Amino acid sequence: MPASATQLSPSSAASGDDVYLAAGLRGANEVGTPGDKDGRSTVVLKISGNEVTYAIRWNRIGTPTAGHVHAGARGANGDVRLDLLASSLPASVRGVTGTVRAGNDLVQALLADPGAFYANLHDATHPKGAVRGQFHRLSKPVDLGGVLHGSDQATLSAQADGRQEVPENDGKKRGDTDGKAVWWLRPSGSSIAYTASWSGLGRVTAGHLHKGAPGRNGAVAAELFAAPEGLPENVTGVAGVTPVTTQVAKRIAAHPGAYYANLHTLDFDGGAVRGQLSGDPFTHPRALTADVLRGAQIYACTQLPAGGYGFTQLGVTAKLRRGIDHSFVTPASGPPQWVAPDGSAVRGSVVTKTPNGANIPELVLDATQAGAPTGLLAHATQILRLNTTGGTAPAGTCQPGTEARVPYGADYVFLG
Repeated sequence: MPASATQLSPSSAASGDDVYLAAGLRGANEVGTPGDKDGRSTVVLKISGNEVTYAIRWNRIGTPTAGHVHAGARGANGDVRLDLLASSLPASVRGVTGTVRAGNDLVQALLADPGAFYANLHDATHPKGAVRGQFHRLSKPVDLGGVLHGSDQATLSAQADGRQEVPENDGKKRGDTDGKAVWWLRPSGSSIAYTASWSGLGRVTAGHLHKGAPGRNGAVAAELFAAPEGLPENVTGVAGVTPVTTQVAKRIAAHPGAYYANLHTLDFDGGAVRGQLSGDPFTHPRALTADVLRGAQIYACTQLPAGGYGFTQLGVTAKLRRGIDHSFVTPASGPPQWVAPDGSAVRGSVVTKTPNGANIPELVLDATQAGAPTGLLAHATQILRLNTTGGTAPAGTCQPGTEARVPYGADYVFLG
């Protein structure tokens, strides 16, 4: 069985079972040509027969010009086997979802050994690859909308459809009766974070917030994204952040019902779907990647079953980005836990381990909620420890009763 993942029956996709794969991308993983040293991305694939639905979220790289699945083991480059993104996206976009078709041979190979494939994003500064990461098989389904959206709780929402569009005598076509869309928004400071997911639409050309009551058209208050030639046909959602004046952000946050969100398409240039904003409380899926800012794997010198003494795992201590603390609930026996500053917390149970050279292994863990019902980690059902560095136990014999703290690095991906 390949070391990279739990074995999966090659007939799983053909039987109608959805299979989820995930990769955590970093610039340091690029091979041959340097990637973006600051870049990060999360890619999740949902494989349903020959249909592959993807969600990609990136940070600290340029707007991707292409995104692919390559065949290739860790540390080796390989051929492109599947195009996810084949053209550039609007500058404000930081996440995208879509669907592509994959050949049966590729699907079977992905299921048999996900770790033999990697995801790669390119941008204008790094045309040969900005960030890269190997795939891991997940143990549970993932809401791809959470991966698209990212980690912050939205404060406004809208349910959009073609029936809410208002006709005008301006020669523009409005109201796609087949289309629907969902918006999650967060106006704050001098920007608006947005997530839009849609179905039943043609190629989307723009997303706006307008000032206007139900049944009335109004002026654009904020242009969220623009793609005059249309987004790629396979794209079904985008997320990002657009700059606005602080006054605009404050007005929308204070009076959401006075504004509406709409999407335009090539066929419906006046507006395909529209929905009034609501400030009513709501929850939505979220996903988070947090790297280790400082951390150590803790080992204790204990008597080994085969005789003699050696270092075995006692615990871990780490501070992650976003203020998340990582430790063991009980020394030696665990389980591992992650606690966010807002009181949300999860505990993990290891599902798979993937060797990573001289570093501690990469992990996929099932997550159990152990804290506040809302907050940064409240939606997590799975945790991945990826891109590990250091942290392995000291080799050889040791003095009974001594401890060793070995520095390590990793990216933790929380999915739900």
